[in-house]
Amino acid sequence: MNGFGALRLKTRNATGAFSVEKLAVFGGRPVVPQGRVTPWPAAQNKHLDALRGVVDGGRYHRVHHPIVSDLEQNLARWAGKWQVRAVGSGTAAIHIELDYVKERGEQVVTAALNWPGAVGPITISGLQPVFVDVDMDLAGIDQWAAAERFNPNVAAVLVTHLFGNNVLVPDGRSAARAQGISVIDDICQSIGAAKPIVGGAHLDADALALSGSGAKHLGAGELGFVITEDANLIAHVDRVSLSSSSRSGARIFSPYSQGYNYRPNVFSSSIAKLRVTEMDTQLQIRRDNSKLLWEMISELVGIFPLFNPSDCDHSMLNFPLRIEPAALGFAPGPTARDFVVKSLQAEGVPICVWLTKPVFEYLPDICDNWKAADFPNTMKLLDTMFCVSEIAPPNDGEFMELYAEAFHKVWNALHKQGPKVAAGATSG
Repeated sequence: MNGFGALRLKTRNATGAFSVEKLAVFGGRPVVPQGRVTPWPAAQNKHLDALRGVVDGGRYHRVHHPIVSDLEQNLARWAGKWQVRAVGSGTAAIHIELDYVKERGEQVVTAALNWPGAVGPITISGLQPVFVDVDMDLAGIDQWAAAERFNPNVAAVLVTHLFGNNVLVPDGRSAARAQGISVIDDICQSIGAAKPIVGGAHLDADALALSGSGAKHLGAGELGFVITEDANLIAHVDRVSLSSSSRSGARIFSPYSQGYNYRPNVFSSSIAKLRVTEMDTQLQIRRDNSKLLWEMISELVGIFPLFNPSDCDHSMLNFPLRIEPAALGFAPGPTARDFVVKSLQAEGVPICVWLTKPVFEYLPDICDNWKAADFPNTMKLLDTMFCVSEIAPPNDGEFMELYAEAFHKVWNALHKQGPKVAAGATSG
């Protein structure tokens, strides 16, 4: 019997009808025992050993630190194509890449469903963001809408792989190339996009920006990477960032430096260096867990993945889902999602709602320049999406079965009582 069959036996009584269980949000017993789930970055003793190695070495900084240099080379080797330069964060990487292409134009086209740390560097670079809606099947930039906004004044299109998914958008990339527009991919949450994921080829991009944050796949700390084939961009990292030292370690005050000091953290680099050696295994477990969980909940009414979890190239930082309120008897808006989230959290499932507004509403300098109503797909996702956040190792299929059991329990309550069951939970 597979995991799905076992789950059905747990959630049905002897007659085959769904059993009625009191939801944990109303005082019932949670499905997932407290403390069972291991939160990412899943600290281990070997991470302490890596940090201790930095301390024992007696050197805590410098961009040419051997640990940093090894990490850059190992990551480039793992990705299979690019040159890599470590910097202070994923946001720093995007800023440097935009700074490099800003002479091409004054605008950057990107999706309204986005992360402020990805979009903030646009205005920091003296450029103007131009927002377009997302494709509901990708949860990523609508390539046709983006192409309509391309013009000679566009310096770059910023393609954000926001949920660990691969946003390939080949026609959008071709349209950008035809007009001399730079293509920059924010893969901070989708490290696998650095590998050959397009029919055995790498993304057609001028630069990728990657994060080593403790919440991301490298699970290290404050750390980021500029990834590119452009040797001049690699040189640009040092030119704009290092203010009082050179890559060789010499104390040089460069006349070209903008003094960003986006230097990588050596302690974070030591953990990231270790993670790279385990990355293929980590990604496979994330993919397997997501696929298994979806197999066990896909029959539930009104729930959909933001993208296909069976695609073996997605990085699956988390497992994002959305609901159709009407299918559950709710009116449009976030009420149905909020009830589902609160109920699943009470059952012990690691659920989060990450973004609740289009990205420009998070950024005070530009928030009045755009209207949420102009981006209907973005707003629909913001009202209905949530993420299962702990799908990384050491959590395995056993935990996915518990998560799925909790989903069935909550949907059973919705099936029995409809939207009225949400009133008590969402008002508490």
